[in-house]
Amino acid sequence: MHPIVLVNVALTLVVAGAAYWRMASSEPTPADVFMQSVAAEDGALGWSQLCPTVQAQLPVDVLEQQTQQLRTSHAESGVTLTINHVGDWPRTSGGEIRVYVATEQAPDGSTGQKTYVLQTEASGCVESVQ
Repeated sequence: MHPIVLVNVALTLVVAGAAYWRMASSEPTPADVFMQSVAAEDGALGWSQLCPTVQAQLPVDVLEQQTQQLRTSHAESGVTLTINHVGDWPRTSGGEIRVYVATEQAPDGSTGQKTYVLQTEASGCVESVQ
């Protein structure tokens, strides 16, 4: 085999390995999972991403009941919801401020958007949702 071909194969393997490592190491944060739970209308999943102090203030059954009402309303109206991560910034106290945009799409083509700002603690759990 020609040395240039070997170099190209080696470089391709290095780049592919780096890409795989990057994709494999980028697991969703608790804030990402929380917002996925909003889109999936899964209250229990969202509740499990909250910090223990927030969980103590908001019982899981309350969140699941609110989620069920939303799921029923969306099912009756045919509304779908998508979530996009806009950006994140470190907090001086640790953790992050993460911004998401939720887009609601109705069957008639109309849309609505809402911005969510989540604050996480250094551990990654969701401390607040605005």
